[in-house]
Amino acid sequence: MGLWVADGEKGLIMVDGGGCRRAGPPGEALCGARGRIWCAGAERCRCYAEATGEYLCDTALPTGVCAMAALGNQVYALSADADSVTAFCAETGAILGCAPAGMYPRDLCPHPGGKLLLVAGGASGEMLLLDASLRCLKTYRLPGTVCGACFLGRGMAALCAVERGETLASCLYAVSFRGVTEEIFSLPLVPGCLCGLPDGGCAMGCCGETVCFRANKKAALRQPFSCPLRLRAARGCMLLCEAGEGVFSLPSGRRVYSGENALDVLPARFRSHCEETGNRQ
Repeated sequence: MGLWVADGEKGLIMVDGGGCRRAGPPGEALCGARGRIWCAGAERCRCYAEATGEYLCDTALPTGVCAMAALGNQVYALSADADSVTAFCAETGAILGCAPAGMYPRDLCPHPGGKLLLVAGGASGEMLLLDASLRCLKTYRLPGTVCGACFLGRGMAALCAVERGETLASCLYAVSFRGVTEEIFSLPLVPGCLCGLPDGGCAMGCCGETVCFRANKKAALRQPFSCPLRLRAARGCMLLCEAGEGVFSLPSGRRVYSGENALDVLPARFRSHCEETGNRQ
């Protein structure tokens, strides 16, 4: 399995059986759509051909992009600096719209059906359900800071940082589309990330442990990790970006990329083993 890795120091890295190659400048968030890989950096969001790594185009986005997702021909970029989500064309980068998204928002998740978008609104204590045009369909109030959001079974899930006495806890809530909220799991640890899984379950990462849940909300797997930054579902496994360590494949725990600043990762298939393609930045 090939990988795209957004490394905040080394750059955008293509990883496969032939080794590693730098495809572009450092980035903070990745998204794949229409045979293209979009990488949001400090100044521009750059687009590359998924099969070869060839640079195609770029677009300007608000600073502080912390997460990206795709629905059809549109890519959505969540900015923690601008408290907003921006939609743009996956092929050209043309900006299509922008909408408010909480206060220091943290996460973005597309619905498998391709028509809905879920936003973790951060310090606002909200989770927002948007349609593809960025119209807000419903706002859900949750305890604490909403750090992660994804779809779980026939509903949704939110990972929140909640103060309990003198400690900060990672609390996972199941939320129905009508707004019924149920706490299904908590740990006395700082929350890191949340990821929806193809089987309808989800995986949460905290500073100290990563836990996977089935669609029925039952914990299925627990593994120790000191500081998970990002979780991504891949074919037959999950990919985890660990602060200061690199990228790991779960549940095996095998390191698949070494780098202290791996911020995001996507599975990929390359046309060749990291052949040079004469990229232009």
